[in-house]
Amino acid sequence: MHFEYPWVLSVLLLFLFCEKKCPLRLDLLYFPHIERIAKSSRGSLVQAFKWMVITGSVVALASPVVTEEIRPSHAMGRDMVLVIDASRSMDEPFSIVTRQNKFETLKKILKAFIEKRKNDRLGLVVFGEFAYIASPVTFDHRMLAKMVPYLEVGMAGERTAIYDAVAMATKLLRASDAKTRVAVLLTDGRNTAGKIPLPVTMKLLEQYGIKLYTIGVGRKGDYDPKILKEMAETTGGKFFSASDPKMLEEVYETIDRLEPSEVEQQPVVQTRYLFSYPLFVAAMSLLAYLLMLNRSEV
Repeated sequence: MHFEYPWVLSVLLLFLFCEKKCPLRLDLLYFPHIERIAKSSRGSLVQAFKWMVITGSVVALASPVVTEEIRPSHAMGRDMVLVIDASRSMDEPFSIVTRQNKFETLKKILKAFIEKRKNDRLGLVVFGEFAYIASPVTFDHRMLAKMVPYLEVGMAGERTAIYDAVAMATKLLRASDAKTRVAVLLTDGRNTAGKIPLPVTMKLLEQYGIKLYTIGVGRKGDYDPKILKEMAETTGGKFFSASDPKMLEEVYETIDRLEPSEVEQQPVVQTRYLFSYPLFVAAMSLLAYLLMLNRSEV
């Protein structure tokens, strides 16, 4: 605790000085029964209440405050949208050697990735034949992680609208005031649906300053690495390929390192004013002081 105006406390010294050096001159006052009042005011209890009034008032005027530094639970670091392919081909295994289902493996890795991004707002776009926003950018990572297991292959159609999906991600990020805007696209196919051409999608990414990371999943013949690489590198991002679950996990870990979630958080100083407490003591003491004076007159 400290005082906003500590110099006001010096007024107490003035009152003490006057108490000793400036005695009450009754001959200058013309009130009925002034001598009786003066006599009653010299009692120790009455004096105590008088000084409580003076001290409480002066302390209240000095404005006692308590300050506390609070660091925000979230700092605006970056907004990231995860763009997930849920077309029918994602229901297949990674390869003949690796029989693990691509989409089920992705959901586990994606859930772990979401839980790591402590200081970022995350959004989710799911696409197949059409793209839709599964979640706007949010700090509620717990809700987003709970949503992932409910994603299903084919929920957005059978074919693959990659360019529409990335354009949808730019729609989520264009109004963002975050320092960095990132989209992470995962697909195992080529663009076979949608209405938005690649040049328009790339122009949108450039216009809103969005960095794109692209991930090709499964066998290389299934997706077009040239297009995915061009899309990523044009925006300052990077292209990855993952032919098995271990590689896919490593890709998301790499992206996590390339786009660190830790950002400097500026503390917020919260100030609580306490002047009401000494002011209350002064007011109650004044009432008691006046009551005792009144009784002594009777």
